[in-house]
Amino acid sequence: MESSEIIRSFCEKIGIGYEPDADGVCSFEADGLLVSIHDLRELDTIALVGDLGEPPPERLELLYKTMLESNHLFGGTGGATLSLDPATGHFALCLAMPCRALDADSFYAATERFVSTMETWKKLVGDFRSVLPPLAETEAEMPRGLSDAGFMQV
Repeated sequence: MESSEIIRSFCEKIGIGYEPDADGVCSFEADGLLVSIHDLRELDTIALVGDLGEPPPERLELLYKTMLESNHLFGGTGGATLSLDPATGHFALCLAMPCRALDADSFYAATERFVSTMETWKKLVGDFRSVLPPLAETEAEMPRGLSDAGFMQV
């Protein structure tokens, strides 16, 4: 199936129009989260990108460490990657999927999992200060990866 067919079918299933911009990007909202679908035709790939918000000013090094550990073998990202969007300065969750491995149903299921993972990371980024003990008490690391902390197991 071609990328545009997969994306069009997904849009129909969730009840939105398929209206990509000049770069082949269309967006939708799920559970209050904005997700962009990127049609990367030259790579025969579809990418999902979700904005996780602005990095908190405190303890950024610990959050970066947690994100990097979670990226390792996709242990806390459900197959996606965490990054910093240079255009916005916000954290992003990105999932690239080759079209040869997709059909309309598998793309829909992957998108549901992506949104669930995005919800977890958006909350973690937003609540980062409240999940750590006061800095004066400890400089200890965040729990090793989200799966060890009980947030998600993929």
